[in-house]
Amino acid sequence: MTDYYLQDSRSYVGNDVLWWCPDGAGYTTDLRKAAVYSKEEAQAKHDFRATDIPWPKAYIDAKVRPAVDMQYINRTEALAGTEIVLQKPRKPSHEITNCAGCGRFMNEQVRYAGPCVHCGIDNRP
Repeated sequence: MTDYYLQDSRSYVGNDVLWWCPDGAGYTTDLRKAAVYSKEEAQAKHDFRATDIPWPKAYIDAKVRPAVDMQYINRTEALAGTEIVLQKPRKPSHEITNCAGCGRFMNEQVRYAGPCVHCGIDNRP
């Protein structure tokens, strides 16, 4: 006898499939919380609403991959008591160039594009 999961194919969470929970108590992306149906139950649910798609449990179980949903993790909570000290990310450094003609600041895009838009001096290296 083959068991089935039932997908609500009307939407996804990111790339994750939504599966029916037991007793029609909503939907989940976590297969450990998904309802399992007999072939007859799955077919009846699909016949009632065509967007509810039966999938063989063995087929889906073979496609499971470990993943961590960012909604369920908390960095502060996880690192409490570990003595790990996170550094504040540093802004990437970039070269600041002043125009040789007028002295105005030039971003790299403007510097390599051609003459200064303010004074016309060519600052290209």
